[in-house]
Amino acid sequence: MNIDWSKIDMRVSRTETKKAHDRLQALTTPLAMLSKKQQANLPVSEFFLDELDQLASITSAAAKNRQIKRVGKLIVEEDRHTLTQALFEMTFSAPQIAKIQTWLTRLSLEDESTIKQFVKQFNASEFNSIYQLLLWIEYAKHLADDDLLAESVADFESYIKEVAILSI
Repeated sequence: MNIDWSKIDMRVSRTETKKAHDRLQALTTPLAMLSKKQQANLPVSEFFLDELDQLASITSAAAKNRQIKRVGKLIVEEDRHTLTQALFEMTFSAPQIAKIQTWLTRLSLEDESTIKQFVKQFNASEFNSIYQLLLWIEYAKHLADDDLLAESVADFESYIKEVAILSI
C-alpha cells in the first residue's frame, strides 16, 4: 500500500484519546463482575484491587456509579495491555479467543469491508478507531521505528480485545 505520509496528520485526536479513556473506564463493569478469586489473579496493584473490591459492597446506585468512575480512573494507572489480556482470557473460552484473534490478521487498511464486518459484529468498535490504529502500524513500518511499531501493534491488539469484551 502506497500512502503519501506528507498529506496525513498523524497526531492522535482528542476524540480518539477520549474514546480510549472511555473504553478503559467501561472495562470497570466486567472487572467488577469477576469472582473474588479471578480479581485476586488480575495483574494489578493492591490499591486497585481494594477499590474494585469495594464496588461489591456498595448498594446505593449513586455511590456505585461514583465508585465505578473512580475505579475507571485508576485503570489508567495500571498496565492497560496486561490488564486487558487478563480480562480477555477470563471472559472468553479458548475457541472464542482463537476466533477473535483471527481478526488481528484479517483487518487491514486495504480492506474496508472487513473492517465494516468487524464493526458490525462487535458493536463497541468504531470504523475510524480501527482505521487509525492500522494507520499507526503502517506509519511505524514506514519510519522503520521498531519501538513505535511494537507500541502500535500492542495498542491495536488491546483495542480488539477491549471491544470484544465490551460487545458482550
